[in-house]
Amino acid sequence: MNRTDVLIAIAEVAQAGRASAPEDAISQLAMIIDGLELSTSGSEQVMEMLLGIGACLWNLQQERMRL
Repeated sequence: MNRTDVLIAIAEVAQAGRASAPEDAISQLAMIIDGLELSTSGSEQVMEMLLGIGACLWNLQQERMRL
């Protein structure tokens, strides 16, 4: 899947109401990061990207809890 296809798929999942709740998405990201093989080339960069996504979700969850 190329980047455009991924963005379209994400939008379609969201529009269909199948998006994960932020707390579930954070947990799913943690499972993905836990399963990364860090000895693989580029895996540290992927881990950093996933941690950034997790931080974004964390912030969204915190904002949602304040409302």
